[in-house]
Amino acid sequence: MPQRVAAWTLVALLALALVVELLRRRSRAVAARFSALFAPLLRAHETRALTGATWLLLAMTLAVAVLPLAAAIAATWAAAAGDTMAALVGMRWGRHRAANGKSLEGSVACALATAVGAATLAQLPLAAAAVCGVVAAIAEWLPWPDDDNIRIATLVGAAAWAWGMMPY
Repeated sequence: MPQRVAAWTLVALLALALVVELLRRRSRAVAARFSALFAPLLRAHETRALTGATWLLLAMTLAVAVLPLAAAIAATWAAAAGDTMAALVGMRWGRHRAANGKSLEGSVACALATAVGAATLAQLPLAAAAVCGVVAAIAEWLPWPDDDNIRIATLVGAAAWAWGMMPY
C-alpha cells in the first residue's frame, strides 16, 4: 500500500477511535457497552483516559504521515510489536523489575523484537536496526509522555530517520 494511502487510512481509523473515546465519556450507555466489550483488555488507567489502542493509532498515524517510509515502518513496528513483546515477556518472565514495574526481561524482548522488525520489515542495516531496538527499550522506561506508544514510535522513528540521513 502506498504510504500516503496508509497515512489517510490511519487518519480515518484515528478519527473513529477518537469519536468512540469521546462517546464513552459523554454517554453512560456507550461507556457501559464499551466496558462490556473491552474491559478485560484495558488497564486500570485506560478506563479513565485514552486507551492504549487510541494512543497506538495516534503514534502510527504521526509516524506514517511524517517520517520517510523505512523510519515509519520501524517506528510503527516498535510501538506495536516491540512494546507488546515487552509487556508479554515482562508479565510472564519478568524477574528483574524497577520501581515503575518494567522488567529487564521485557526490555530485552522489546529491543529484540524492534531490531528484528527494523531489519526485516524496514530493511534497515543491522547496526541501525540494533540502535532502533535499544532506543525502543529505553523509550519504554521514560516517564513522559504518559503513553509509551508515543515515546517508542517517536524516538525509534527519529533514530531510524537520523540513521537514514547518514551516509553509508
